[in-house]
Amino acid sequence: MGKMALVLGIDEYPDNPLCGCVNDAKEVASLLERNADGTKNFDVLQLPNLKSRKKLETGISSLFANDDDIALFYFLDMVQEKAK
Repeated sequence: MGKMALVLGIDEYPDNPLCGCVNDAKEVASLLERNADGTKNFDVLQLPNLKSRKKLETGISSLFANDDDIALFYFLDMVQEKAK
């Protein structure tokens, strides 16, 4: 049974940079890669601070390129309110 995950975390927004999304996405990817007993779980493709639509399309194509039983798309973004 094949499992593939595409994990995105973006901090670098031009008008409103965030903090922590890329690091959190790396942690999620790490958790997905191995089961608690250390055995392989998901094959994970990470695309941190993705800046182009073409790279996103390539990543999504890679996610569905094989005949995996499970395909997981995980996008990490945070809403931050500006202080008044």
